Amino acid sequence: MTYTTSTDKFDRTARALHWISAAVILWAMLSGFYMALFEVDSTTKRTLSTFNVSLTFVYFPLFLWRLVHRITCTPPTQLEQLSLRHANLACTAHKFIYLLTSIVMCSGVLMMQRSFCVFGLFTVPPLLSTTSLQDVFARIHVISNVMLLLMVTVHILAVIKHQLGGRAILQRML
Repeated sequence: MTYTTSTDKFDRTARALHWISAAVILWAMLSGFYMALFEVDSTTKRTLSTFNVSLTFVYFPLFLWRLVHRITCTPPTQLEQLSLRHANLACTAHKFIYLLTSIVMCSGVLMMQRSFCVFGLFTVPPLLSTTSLQDVFARIHVISNVMLLLMVTVHILAVIKHQLGGRAILQRML
C-alpha cells in the first residue's frame, strides 16, 4: 500500500519523538536486563548504569513532549483494513505503553539511594530519604520494566504481523 496524503502518516514531530523514544527505551531496557541477568564486571556495570541514568533523565522532557504532542495533535486516519476491535486494542496498548514508560522513569528516579550525576553536568540528589520507600520503588521499577518489555515486544510483533498481512502500518511512522 502506498500513502499519498499527509493524513496517512504521523507528523514529523510524532515520528521523530517515536524513534527517539524507541532507541532510548530499547537501549535502557536491554542494557538494564543485561546487567540484571548476566554476570557483568563492576566497571562495565557502573559505566552502563551511569549512562542509562543520565540518558533516561535527559529523555524525560522529550517523553513529556511526546505525551503532550500525542494528546494535542490529531493522529493519522486509521487504516481501513483494521477492524474496530483491533484499532481499539492498538489504542489501548499504546496508552498502556505510555503509562508503563511513565512508571518506569518515575520509579527509576524515586528508587535512587545516592546522588547521580547527569553526563557530568550536574548532580541530582536522591528524592526520597526513606530506604524502605526507595525499595518499594525499586520493586515497582523491576515489575514495570518487565511489563514494558512484554508490551514493546507485543507492539513490535503486531507491526510485523500487520506488515506481513499487507497492512502497511510501519509506513505511518516512517
